[in-house]
Amino acid sequence: MKKMFFFALAAAGMLTACSNDDTLGGNGEQNVSEQQIRLGVASSKVQTRGTGTVGGMTDDDNKWAGQTLWVYMLQKGSMDLALYKAPAAGGVATPDVEVFNNKEFKAPTTADNTKSGLATTADGTIAYYPVSGNYDFWGYRVDDAAVGGTPTVKIVDDNGDEVTADHMDQATKRVVDIKIDGSQDIMAGKAAPSADEVTKLGGYADNFYSAYAARKGVQPNITFNHLLTRFTFEVRAGSKATAGLPAGGNTDAVKVTGVSVGSKTTGTLTVAYTGATKKAAELLTFTGDASPLILKQRDEAVADNNAPLVALKPVTLTWTDDAATIGDVLKVGEALLVAPGETEYPLTIALSQDVLQKVGENKVTMPLEQKATIKMDGTKTFEPGKSYKVTITVYGLEDIRVTATLVPWADGGSIDIDDDRDPNNGKYTEPTPATPEPIEP
Repeated sequence: MKKMFFFALAAAGMLTACSNDDTLGGNGEQNVSEQQIRLGVASSKVQTRGTGTVGGMTDDDNKWAGQTLWVYMLQKGSMDLALYKAPAAGGVATPDVEVFNNKEFKAPTTADNTKSGLATTADGTIAYYPVSGNYDFWGYRVDDAAVGGTPTVKIVDDNGDEVTADHMDQATKRVVDIKIDGSQDIMAGKAAPSADEVTKLGGYADNFYSAYAARKGVQPNITFNHLLTRFTFEVRAGSKATAGLPAGGNTDAVKVTGVSVGSKTTGTLTVAYTGATKKAAELLTFTGDASPLILKQRDEAVADNNAPLVALKPVTLTWTDDAATIGDVLKVGEALLVAPGETEYPLTIALSQDVLQKVGENKVTMPLEQKATIKMDGTKTFEPGKSYKVTITVYGLEDIRVTATLVPWADGGSIDIDDDRDPNNGKYTEPTPATPEPIEP
């Protein structure tokens, strides 16, 4: 079941000396109050710099952890930036100021323990609505997947060709090139008013988002959707020998040392666009061949869920219930986030097992590898924003135990050789048949 994960995002620094309806000074055009922008955002629940998955599948897990978000405020229905006209200084006009042009925000932290709360601009600045006009708010998250580090946004037309500043009338999208490694949770969304908020605006849905809407208590709330497919992994021993039983035998328990999944890694994320609402599969497209994505885990020494993931520690298979027909189910790693839309993904599990190769010597570590395919029933594809649990049954090396059974010799009879009596010929006598056991009536 797909649920939503909310938090409120606002310009940093709440004004304490005046309310939203107080006049803070005109902008040189109209004598109206300035409205601080409070931007709410929402994130879909999961159905990860490689910091892992944002939120979780339950309300208890679905919490923000100080993730970095990028926000645009654009003129409604276009790719043009929203501009704020600052008050004139000494009768001299001041240049227009871009409000949110790929602005960096920080989500609530783990300490806030919330799925819905205030976030702040990374540099602590406060922004206000222009006194006129309606605006769209767009947000996205790429972790450290942006090609080149800090996200570089390109303005393009419907053909994907870049648009220059003097041809903005041809612009239909803002896009970012990304390269995933399996640990980044790619998200994007746009603010849209609820039915109750439209009612607050007198039924005029086009009056959002604006200073007017803010005075009515309607602020933008961006819904961030997960755009990748998520795999979580569990492992279990397929035999007792795989779990190192019986203890003291020639083979120890198998250890899972790595998991990888083949996925496309190079993609383009649409962070804002004109026209009809796009589906998640349309916002993030991938090209090129598949490469192995390596499963990592959260750092056990760090409680912050926004910390970078670390290399996977080996997981030793166990079997605690002697009467069970399968080993204990054990969770492995955090999760792998892969390009969606495929019907199957190649899976590789790296293993190791300590085995005795020669009596009297120490056991040696043998590397093993198990390959499989993650696939859906029929022609179904793996969807963006959904999480799939993959359970892997592992088999290790088994002793080759050769049992030798001694079969008693059967009497083949006797051969009497007497060269004086019959040279070069022997006389063969068949054995006396065994007397059968009597059958009781």
